[in-house]
Amino acid sequence: MNEPLVVRDAAMRPVADLLRGPAPTCGPDTTVAEAARLMTTGRARYVLVSLPAGALGILTEGDLRRRVLGVGRGGDVPVAQVMTAPALTIAASTLGADALLVMLAHGVRRLPVVSATGEPLGVVEDTDLLANATRGGFLLRGEIARAEDTDALVAACARIPSLTLGLWRARVAALDVSAILSVVAEAAVRRAVELVGDETRSPAAWFGLGSIARREAVPSSDVDSAWSGDETVDTATTHATAVHALLDRCGLHADDKGASAARPRFARPTGRWHTAIEGWLADPFADQALVMLGMLVDSRIAYGDPALDLAGHTAQMLRSRPEVLRLLLREAVEEKARIPARRRIVARRPEPVDVKVHGLSPVVNIARWAGTAAGLASESTPTRLRVAVERGLLAADDGRVLGETFDVLTQIRLRHQCEQLERGQTPTDVVDPQLLGPLQRSLLSNAVREIAGVQRTLAYAGPPA
Repeated sequence: MNEPLVVRDAAMRPVADLLRGPAPTCGPDTTVAEAARLMTTGRARYVLVSLPAGALGILTEGDLRRRVLGVGRGGDVPVAQVMTAPALTIAASTLGADALLVMLAHGVRRLPVVSATGEPLGVVEDTDLLANATRGGFLLRGEIARAEDTDALVAACARIPSLTLGLWRARVAALDVSAILSVVAEAAVRRAVELVGDETRSPAAWFGLGSIARREAVPSSDVDSAWSGDETVDTATTHATAVHALLDRCGLHADDKGASAARPRFARPTGRWHTAIEGWLADPFADQALVMLGMLVDSRIAYGDPALDLAGHTAQMLRSRPEVLRLLLREAVEEKARIPARRRIVARRPEPVDVKVHGLSPVVNIARWAGTAAGLASESTPTRLRVAVERGLLAADDGRVLGETFDVLTQIRLRHQCEQLERGQTPTDVVDPQLLGPLQRSLLSNAVREIAGVQRTLAYAGPPA
């Protein structure tokens, strides 16, 4: 059987360590002929363009082909007329895995890397980060983004299960498979919104919620959604209903518990969202307040106006109410404290185990609290745990245990669902331990027990002072 690859190489190194040297740089008035010469002498496929106020543009070989040679322009054209500006940049401390997700989400192959003061240090390319097995995610994401009509989108999305199986068979790390699957699914959501026709008026935003927003999707993951904007709720829900109908054709099904922009509860004008957040903070025991606040902290804009971000706003409001944050922690350690850690999964006739409910969700909930308290929003569970340890909100041992168990359980979950896909079955989170090998059974048992131990520690002692 395939075993997941757990060593992630460049993915776990800061991009500053991956740079091949300084990037060739020019000014906006430089001609494209001179820019091409700089690329040649610098042995690079790009040149950075210094702009006022510290901004950067970028001109690539592809830009020269499409925007200069392809349209018959001469070499005396200034780069300002054909460059991409402002260029999307990343910080030097960004991990390679996160840089790869940024590239995949935005459909770019190169990212200028800047220092803490905004100075350009170089450019990281997809070839610095990608193994051959992961290129399929880029290709499929691009095909989805370019789908000309609904039938083309459905056809492209039909290959998502094959992409997932291909990544798994190639021994790509489970966390990376989940992240790539999440970005591809988000691209499908974005294109579906566009193809249905955005009947709302700007500003408006369509949000992904849950595992896709956290970049932790697996084949069984639903498409949770929300909407915010200035139009009427009826208009928004009608549009969302059509979007979800198209996504259903794509094999990306809406949340069966109702977390959907097609419902008025998840489709509100921006001001009403803010009012609702204030109400949930004022009375966290009413109207499923903690559940709603947690979903919003996990939200990510899939389409629309970035200024309407709800995750950052909700996280900031939560940090101003430490008593509500403590309730999130209490729910994380008490609501799931009865995880069947003593379930006899190594016995002769063990009971089935829901890997999500009995293992992954408790880690996600603890990480959500810790990440929010640390100032994060819309981040993955591993990132939240890492930052929480760095800022003293989780003990180093607790953060390590939770991170390792999250990785192990994600491996078990993904393997289980990929094997179901191979057999033509609908993927589920319920694992029969008798179908696992001895090592996998032991890992599952130990992971659940370790999570329960951290929960007890946090319940009795609380977070580090």
